[in-house]
Amino acid sequence: MITVIEIFIWWMLLASLLYLIIIAVFTYGWFTLKQNGNQKSIGKTKASVIVAVRNEAENIQKLLDALLNQTCNPELFEVIVVDDHSEDNTVKLVQDFADSHAGINIKLLHAVGTGKKQAVSLGIESAANNLIITTDGDCVPGRQWIAKMTGYFEKHQPRIILGPVVYMEEKGLLQQLFSLDFISLVASGAGSAGAGLPFMGNAANMAFDKSVFSSDSLKEDFSSGDDVFLIHTVKKQFGNRSIHFLKDAQALVTTQAPANWRAFLNQRLRWASKAKGYHDFWSLLVSWSVLLFNIGLVLLFTAGFFWRWMWVVWMLFIALKAFIDFPLLSGYAQLTGKSKQLVYLWLMEFIYPFYIVVAGVGSLFVKYRWKGRAGLK
Repeated sequence: MITVIEIFIWWMLLASLLYLIIIAVFTYGWFTLKQNGNQKSIGKTKASVIVAVRNEAENIQKLLDALLNQTCNPELFEVIVVDDHSEDNTVKLVQDFADSHAGINIKLLHAVGTGKKQAVSLGIESAANNLIITTDGDCVPGRQWIAKMTGYFEKHQPRIILGPVVYMEEKGLLQQLFSLDFISLVASGAGSAGAGLPFMGNAANMAFDKSVFSSDSLKEDFSSGDDVFLIHTVKKQFGNRSIHFLKDAQALVTTQAPANWRAFLNQRLRWASKAKGYHDFWSLLVSWSVLLFNIGLVLLFTAGFFWRWMWVVWMLFIALKAFIDFPLLSGYAQLTGKSKQLVYLWLMEFIYPFYIVVAGVGSLFVKYRWKGRAGLK
């Protein structure tokens, strides 16, 4: 008779195999992507940079300065900042900046509806140009960011461009771990796109043809996921190869790392919550495979309190996971100048299963808070 332990071990073996295949696809896709090189805009494409903001008074100045210092001709882009009912002095900072810098075209709009998706929709509807580039109020793009985006769009004509993102100025052990976790997320999305199976991106660094945007694709009943749901819609309408990842360090955007565990878990709950709106097969396969594999790791660790030999098995699976993850993480970290984060890989592998299970399972039942608001779903 097959015991519960035998069933569990078989589950872990099958889950590990599926996880291995998925990460192998990501890794293959990452190393298949060609470096963008020195491709720059030839000056034909105009872009509209959309920034939806809420309570970003502490960060918005850095973003505005970065946009002012772009190498791209300022006549070739506009910046549309859409305020989502900020309760601090974000609006005043943006307006003062726009008034004192006539050389850059900055428009400040006020969202009528509530939520980031409403703000993004208003910004896109108001955009004068066909190429839409998005980022967030707490981000800082490199000086060649817009030029790289427009140049790639001119040369390859994709429907969506996904760009590299990393955390900036990590302080202390916690933020180093958060940074490595974020690297794994963005690298997975990049590698999957490179393999022709796009499923995930980050609106902090993303560009798309205005014609593909539809407010219906944003799924307004989910407060998160404007980037991912747009990717799924475009993928369904125009095919897998219509979505590209721009593998170029000069197109990098940096963003703020969560300040503590509470902020980190709240952010992950927000991101995980959008999985309930997935209908794309590959996205569902990846999400459930990763979650089930990590649930198995948590159960293995827990079982070790009753059968000590289970901890040995748990360590073997952790080592296997680290071995599988390393090539993809190191490739992305090398591109983005974050190789030093790899020294924390073993520590992250130990704790990763626990918080991914908390975020994955918790997103089904727990309402998160973001920018002073409770999540819709």
